[in-house]
Amino acid sequence: MSSVLPRPGRDPSAQAPAAAPRGSAMRVLVHGAAAAARLATAGLDATPALPHMEPDTARLSGWLACRAAAVPVRAGGHDWQLRFVPADPEIAARPGAGYAFTFGSGHGVLRWDVASERLLLGVPGAAEALPALLRHALMADALAEALAALGHAVPDAFSWQPDGARAQSLAAAHAFGFELRRDAPPARLRGTLQLDQPERLAALPAGVPAQSPAWMERLPVPVAVRIGTTRLALGEMHGIEPGDIVGIDDWHSQGSALVVRCTTGRHGPDWTALAEGRRLVVQAGVGSTEVSNGAHMEEQDPARQAQPIPHPDAAQPSLSRLDQLEVTLRFEVGDVAVPLAELRAVAPGYVFELPQPLKQSEVRIVANGNRIGTGTLIAVGNRLGVRITTFAGGDA
Repeated sequence: MSSVLPRPGRDPSAQAPAAAPRGSAMRVLVHGAAAAARLATAGLDATPALPHMEPDTARLSGWLACRAAAVPVRAGGHDWQLRFVPADPEIAARPGAGYAFTFGSGHGVLRWDVASERLLLGVPGAAEALPALLRHALMADALAEALAALGHAVPDAFSWQPDGARAQSLAAAHAFGFELRRDAPPARLRGTLQLDQPERLAALPAGVPAQSPAWMERLPVPVAVRIGTTRLALGEMHGIEPGDIVGIDDWHSQGSALVVRCTTGRHGPDWTALAEGRRLVVQAGVGSTEVSNGAHMEEQDPARQAQPIPHPDAAQPSLSRLDQLEVTLRFEVGDVAVPLAELRAVAPGYVFELPQPLKQSEVRIVANGNRIGTGTLIAVGNRLGVRITTFAGGDA
């Protein structure tokens, strides 16, 4: 039985109106897959104007900058807090200024900005002009206490490689930026770190999650109230007009209340609630229902399951059969917005309140995530339906 209830005086088998004559509307050019491939430009990873990094490196870089805890470090005779930050490309590109090292089976390169390097080496002038062996010796002395602490924490051996060849081999490795900070001047040192085994940085401890700022706790979160669903063939949807009634196949009630689902989005929490008037009372679980029109799920249809799988060489179905494709329509109202702080406290017994009774609220008709129409709830015998106000090409 169709879920679209025909209006008196209208032939339900009548065909949809013919398409508008050519030229009566703005043209839309649609490319097929083959044409789109011919129009494709250079891939993003080949675009020189954009910095590029692998997905794993991007995730690690974001975690280091936003989630990793500050690491206490003693360098140059002072105590610092090390935090990772986005790398300064000028530091990463400094020619001949890298301090190569080996750490266990891995290799890395440490670089500093000019001011930080001069401070650590204890050379106020052009420290970068010193011979490589002398620079490495001075840097090893400045970082000796930090490396001693690293040796106590990790059994892998650390050694400097002043020959410069190793720094060149890691030139293409991703540079992780970092800062050393303290309260007294000099208050900041800046540098970059390149590793051939960057995944080792993921072993650093995570920081304490930051509390949400006050403005975020006040942020209103929209809550959609889902009433039920129905499945219609595309052919049935062609002729739906304002004033028609579309039956809701999958809906539930308990006593005099409708069982609804309050949702906050695809990945957010949701709750089952009983809707009476303006009040939506959150329940502990789905609970039992007294009235239920089950969803016509494809996997529950024995006739559909019994259909044989067509042979790959079989003739393709005609385009006219597209009218038989089924679309799931979702019926919901969405006039509830709750501050984030209050949403955290939602539990069984909590009451969401609509601005007006559910039966007077505008119902949104949603297909594949897109609103395609609106209507109002109506009881048709012992069924629940929606009287269409707008649909598809109208005001929706």
